[in-house]
Amino acid sequence: MAHPAKPNRHIMAFITFLALVPLVYFIPDLIAPFLPANKLLNVVVTIAIIVPIISYLIMPIAVKIMQRK
Repeated sequence: MAHPAKPNRHIMAFITFLALVPLVYFIPDLIAPFLPANKLLNVVVTIAIIVPIISYLIMPIAVKIMQRK
């Protein structure tokens, strides 16, 4: 069974960038009303939300799409 070709690293970096921009822009403002006024806590919770979205949702979908082409 042949291994599928790995997606281009530069394209994957670009997809990651495009996916991170709206997440980093909107998520901190969305969760801020539910957290105390502590910047560090806001950053930690934001990262705890964004990293799984990128790792388990966006990147696997992007890899599947890239392997089809």
